[in-house]
Amino acid sequence: MSSKSVSTLLVEDNPGDRRLIREMLAEVSSITFDVQYADRLQAAIEYLGQNKVEVILLDLGLPDSQGLETLRKIYAQVPELPIVVLTGLNDEMIGVQAVNEGAQDYLIKGQVDTHLLRRTIRYAIERKQAEQRERRLQLQLNLSSRLASLGLMVEGIAHEINNPLTSVIGFAQMLAYADIPDDAREDAKRVSENAQRVADIMKNLLTFARQQKLRRTYINANDLMEATLEMRAHPLDDSNITVTTQLDSTLPSTMADAALLQQAFLNLIVNAETEMRLAHGRGNLLIMTEQKSDMIQVSFTDDGPGIAPANLIHLFDPFFSTRGVGQGTGLGLSVCYGIVTEHNGRIDVRSQLGKGSVFTVQLPVVAEEIYAEAG
Repeated sequence: MSSKSVSTLLVEDNPGDRRLIREMLAEVSSITFDVQYADRLQAAIEYLGQNKVEVILLDLGLPDSQGLETLRKIYAQVPELPIVVLTGLNDEMIGVQAVNEGAQDYLIKGQVDTHLLRRTIRYAIERKQAEQRERRLQLQLNLSSRLASLGLMVEGIAHEINNPLTSVIGFAQMLAYADIPDDAREDAKRVSENAQRVADIMKNLLTFARQQKLRRTYINANDLMEATLEMRAHPLDDSNITVTTQLDSTLPSTMADAALLQQAFLNLIVNAETEMRLAHGRGNLLIMTEQKSDMIQVSFTDDGPGIAPANLIHLFDPFFSTRGVGQGTGLGLSVCYGIVTEHNGRIDVRSQLGKGSVFTVQLPVVAEEIYAEAG
């Protein structure tokens, strides 16, 4: 934990305990704690819904909530945040149970000093961050395994379908221009359109299965993003989506397949656009680029409906979709995953229901001369 200010929410209704904890945190020399207070569970939940917090100090005995139910309600609201429970001398076992139900640690009131409080907060934050890193890694490993297995099957299926499908599209188009009754012509057009839709799905499947060999050129993600947004400008405007960009002017270029990366960026933009439009007919999309160590990071932040925790682990699975029939193939995000992975990058998502989502793509910075030597 660095010397920056740590945003802390103290949920405590006892003025004396609040003052004592505030004084102890003020005594810490290496860290500045920005402490905000809530004396009711409902007030805490409302504050967490509108503000960024890094750690929560939680008294389980509040006027509007008692015991472990207090923790459960806070944890359900912000499962990604470290929570340190404050207990009395006579309910230490509740503190232990709280840790089993999601709290990072507990402190017994009356047995806390400045050093113990600082150390507990620090370890709570670090352990929570470690848990999240491990969870993301495990999810990626599981997903990679599933996608690799499915990819082998997709290769054969796509090959078998594409050959007859080409004939279907060709003959349907010929019939549409032949000397046939108008109703039959409309039927032929409908056959052609639906066959083309199947062809597009198969194209996405092949991309997902990584059948397209990367054609790397020296590209800049900012230029690629601007071109992608220009391509999507009219539909975004029609959907009442306000796009804000924060593109790092010092962003390094890298060797990558421009066409495939643009497809990945486009899929993420369209996904955010669709979710916001379906949820409330409008929305705001923030797109940022920046360099993180030796990686180029591109993030897409929307204010859509958010994603339920149960759906997050399946989000990049092929054919998984939370939308109704006919509103998507369930391939867009899995295609993104395949493209980014093929570039030795990673894609992550953070989301909460009612608070929108953040999709983050990280791509390695590969110098042109290094790639030439490797090739």
